[in-house]
Amino acid sequence: KNKDRIVSEGGLPYIVGLLRSPDKTMQEHGAVVIRNVSVNDQNEVKIVEDGALPPLIDLLRSSDAKLQELAAGAIRNLSVNANNKIIIVQEGGLPPLIALLSSADEKIQEQAAVSLRNLSVNPQNELQIVQEGGLRPLVGLLRSPNEKVQRQAVGALANLSVNPKNKVKLVQAGGLP
Repeated sequence: KNKDRIVSEGGLPYIVGLLRSPDKTMQEHGAVVIRNVSVNDQNEVKIVEDGALPPLIDLLRSSDAKLQELAAGAIRNLSVNANNKIIIVQEGGLPPLIALLSSADEKIQEQAAVSLRNLSVNPQNELQIVQEGGLRPLVGLLRSPNEKVQRQAVGALANLSVNPKNKVKLVQAGGLP
C-alpha cells in the first residue's frame, strides 16, 4: 500500500516538514497524509517518533477550520496508541482539543471529541482532561443536533466517569439533568 510505502521509504520527515510550512495549502496536504497513514498501528508510533505531534498540535490552534479539522483527525488516529495517549497530553494537546469542542463546526467538534474519548482511556489522562476544563464542553455537546458529536461526547464522558474523583465533578458540570 502507498500509505505504508510513504513511511517505509523514509517520507515522513518530509511530510512533517509540510506541517511546518508557512503555506496553508502545504500544511493541509501534510495533515491529510499524516491522517491517512496514521490508520496503520506501526505508522502511529513512527509518526510520533518523527516529530509530527508538535506541528499537529500547533495546527489545532490555527484560525483555519480546515486545518483544525485535519489536525484533529490525525491526532484522533494517533491517540489510539497507548504510548501516544501519554505523549499527546505531555506535548500540550489537551488545551487546544478542549477548545475545539466549542467550535461552530460540527466536524471539528466530532474530531476533538473522538480524540478526547481515546485519550480518556488512560487513567492519568482522565484526571487531566477534567483539570484542564474538558467536562463542561463535553457535557454541552450532549445537546448538539449532530448524533455523531453526541455519541463521541458520551463516550468521552463515560470514560471520564470511571474515575471516582471525576464523578462528582461530572454532576457539577451538568452531566445529570
